[in-house]
Amino acid sequence: MTATAAVAVLLWIAAASRFRRWWWARTWNLVGVLTVFTCMAAHMTVNLPLFESLLRGALGHSNGAGAVKMVLFSGICFGAAILVTDLMAPSDRRRAQLIRLHALLSMVTAGGSVAFFLTAPEVPEQRDGYTFDDLYAHTPGYAEAGITAMLYPFLLCIVVTIVTAGHADTRTATGRGLMVLCPGVFMLTAYAGMRITYVLAASTGAIDPTPRVFDITQVLALVGVLMVTIGVLWPTMALWTAARRALRDFFELHEVLTARWPGVVRPSWKGSSATDRVADRATEVMDALSIAAQAAGLPHGAPIPEDEAPVAIVEWILTGFAREELPQEALGAPEGVSDVEWVRTLGVAFNTARQEKLVAADGDD
Repeated sequence: MTATAAVAVLLWIAAASRFRRWWWARTWNLVGVLTVFTCMAAHMTVNLPLFESLLRGALGHSNGAGAVKMVLFSGICFGAAILVTDLMAPSDRRRAQLIRLHALLSMVTAGGSVAFFLTAPEVPEQRDGYTFDDLYAHTPGYAEAGITAMLYPFLLCIVVTIVTAGHADTRTATGRGLMVLCPGVFMLTAYAGMRITYVLAASTGAIDPTPRVFDITQVLALVGVLMVTIGVLWPTMALWTAARRALRDFFELHEVLTARWPGVVRPSWKGSSATDRVADRATEVMDALSIAAQAAGLPHGAPIPEDEAPVAIVEWILTGFAREELPQEALGAPEGVSDVEWVRTLGVAFNTARQEKLVAADGDD
């Protein structure tokens, strides 16, 4: 139960962070991620005995929490369908059509499973979902509900596993995230497949009811959900880490130049990502260099070699004296180099020169 509660808290935090991003950047990717995390978090929360008991009382059904879990599981799959559709759809029109189709399938699945569940003979209240599954998942009404609830998710998870396996790689943050997400979705595929097979076999008398299946599926669900969560969040975490590392490289240079030319500072858009905010800070550095070059009257001409430019630019910033061969054109990013990477290079050179200057001053003392 402790593990379930911890995962639930993690998922609610992830859902809240995605909601904040979605509020400022309405994209299908964020809609899918937000749907997955919200439904996962709610599903894990309902699995906690306290919340399950409260839900039973609110619904007035001895085991009504089971019906809610079926709806939430369909919601998780719908969110996953949005993510895959956003990744694979060739056009906006096709994307909208597929998302509407998945929404319909999710609603039919959820509605059918809940209808079977609530029209089945009511059984004594159980302390938790595990006990209910052990005693009644294979009985008439509940068996049909369980199979209906898992059939669409099972088929969808197979598709998601295949799609994510084809796009997983180690070269990009998204690809590395898919390398974690893919086995997580595969575990959820196994989870749904095992439940369908067991309920079908036990309800027809092909095998005797056993709790062993639910022991396994509980672990599959918990590990699968955790891996999917990490996989979905991986690109965001990786890009945030890379952005912080980039900003750290030119933070001091940015501080010096914006103090001299405060007019270049402008706030980032409130909903911008960490990567976008770092790009904004790099733009401020480039703007400050441009204004400083015009104010100092730097000449125009062919830029000096790329490997010599950072040192020459940093000398000019620190001393106020520019080399004769330093033209304004040398301040811009070389061809094929982004502004952020160029400003990082200048920032590292600036930090090194400052440190050498401090060491030299200490030596003179």
